[in-house]
Amino acid sequence: MEPITTALAAVSAASSAISFIKARVNDVQSVSELSGQISTLFSAQQKLNEERNKQAGVGDISFKTSIDAVLEAKKLNEEMIQISQLINMRFPKPADQPSTWQEIIDHHNQALRAQKEARQAAMREAARKSQELEDTLKSIALVIFVIVVAVALFLFMFAAIARSAMDEIIL
Repeated sequence: MEPITTALAAVSAASSAISFIKARVNDVQSVSELSGQISTLFSAQQKLNEERNKQAGVGDISFKTSIDAVLEAKKLNEEMIQISQLINMRFPKPADQPSTWQEIIDHHNQALRAQKEARQAAMREAARKSQELEDTLKSIALVIFVIVVAVALFLFMFAAIARSAMDEIIL
């Protein structure tokens, strides 16, 4: 999918999530309805950030795409602030505790960290297995080389013995 299409899809998903949350935050029957929309909102924000970062590496960036990317990010941040206020009003917390929205953000960041660590652990495990396979192949190659050299020496020895036996028979 090309970057503009991905960005438009992310903006569309974010817009629908924002309108759902604003309209239904006070009367949702299930928290899962709300959490699904908040999750969509975070995913859309992440997609927009990824697209903006991809565009930063592209050589022929137009001024218009730069403006669009910045304005979309600002608009989404404004909407996120409004959503955070709505969530905090709907699910209030005592003043000495982090707000509900902050808990959501902390949980989201913790999940992202865990996902990143799991990905890194999988990469380390793959590298370890690759190194282990490489070491095994080197060991097998060394054993085969030693066997080939031993067989060659035995053949040479048998050939030398056979030649000396033939020389004695001829003499």
